[in-house]
Formats: sequence, C-alpha cells, structure tokens
Amino acid sequence: MMAPLDCSGQALLANDHKRITYRFFANAEKPMPVDLLFEKTSFKLVVPDAAPRPSWAKLPYNRCSNCTLSDDCEYCPAALGIAMFLPLFESRVSHEKTVVEVETAQRTIVAKTTFQSGMASLIGLVCATSGCPLTQFLRPMARFHMPFAEEQETLYRSFASWLLMSHVQQTLSGQGGAVSLDGLKTKYQHLSVMNASLAERLRAGVKRDAALNAVIILDLFAQIAPDNIDGGFEDIMEAFAIEGGTLVN
Repeated sequence: MMAPLDCSGQALLANDHKRITYRFFANAEKPMPVDLLFEKTSFKLVVPDAAPRPSWAKLPYNRCSNCTLSDDCEYCPAALGIAMFLPLFESRVSHEKTVVEVETAQRTIVAKTTFQSGMASLIGLVCATSGCPLTQFLRPMARFHMPFAEEQETLYRSFASWLLMSHVQQTLSGQGGAVSLDGLKTKYQHLSVMNASLAERLRAGVKRDAALNAVIILDLFAQIAPDNIDGGFEDIMEAFAIEGGTLVN
C-alpha cells in the first residue's frame, strides 16, 4: 500500500506549461474545445482556480476503496480534472458520431469516431496527469500522448514504458536484477477499482451516457493488461512476429 499523499499544488507562471487541445466537431454545431495545460517538469495537469468544483468531485463522494490520499485532501484529483470539461458533454450519447482533433506540440491527430471513444481518450489523459496516486504510473505515457490507440498498440506502449521505467530506476539506484511486469499488473488491478468508483461519480454530473461509457472503455483495458501478463501476452505476440511466424531476435 502506498503512503498517503497530500493534494497541494504550486501556482504556475503563464508560460510554464505544455498544452494539449481536444476539439470535438458534431454536425453543424460549433466546435467543442478542451484546452489542457500541464506543468513542464512533472507533466501534472493544471486545474485553474476558477475551474468548476462540483460536489461529486469532493474526495468523500464515492471515494475509491483503495484511495491513498490523505483525508484532508478536499477533492479527488481525477474528478476535479474531468469536471473542467464535463459540462460540455453532459448530454452526449455514447455512439453519437463526432470528428475529434487532438493538437499537441509535435502533431495534430484527427479521427472520425464516437463521443464515447473521443472522451475515453480525453479522460484517460486527464486521469493519468491529474495527480491521483493510483494513475501516476501512466504519466510517462501521457507525456507522449497518442490518442485513439487500439488495444495492441496500447498494450505495447504500456508494457514498454513500464519495463523501461523499471530499468532506469534500477540503474540510477545502483540496483541490479531483471525487471518484470508484476508490479504493472498490480497497478492495473488498482486502476480497475478506481474506474468503478469514477463511473459512479460521473453519474451525478451527466444526463446521458457518453462519459460513463468512456470510463468503461478505459476499464476494459485495465482488465486486459493483467490478463495478458498472466496469459502469455496473446494479444501482443503478433507485434514481434516476422516471416514464418517466428519472433524477432
């Protein structure tokens, strides 16, 4: 069990951040932009003082059973991050079609998709960078955000990120030994518990189901990752196959 953490933050200068912008387009409506700022060094999500702070984002409201934040933290970090943009989507239906444009400093990605898929990508980014201790292990991937990745690609990035992070940590600490995915499996199991509580929180903030189904999509992956670690990586083996069905060596 991780030690309790506080939820204090430091004010940032206007030019001391990185930016990722999501824009949702639906029919002839005006674009729905979500502009996110992140601290340059830690890549933690910036929540402005003027951002909404609804009651369902308070820490005690459907608090995760495995939450490690201290009781004096007033708000759930992940819920507070989602509350910044949730009113834009409170009436959106899961399978409603949309075009989503995601702009980062390196690239702009455009996808024809559904609101539940676009919001899954957005909510996943926000949760990973919110400061929630249960999602911190996803922060390295969030720094190199790749929206709309399919299952195999996400598994590849997640496993590779964890193994590289473990290797770097061992090298810097002077420790040897092989790295493994055992710790990652535990992290995803904790994450699945969090997702269930997060979905219950969001029920108080939406009228339709797009945001709720977005969390379900994220939770499906949280369950698939441990299954692959225990089951011989069946969903990712193809990524290493070359001619004749053999593996790269």
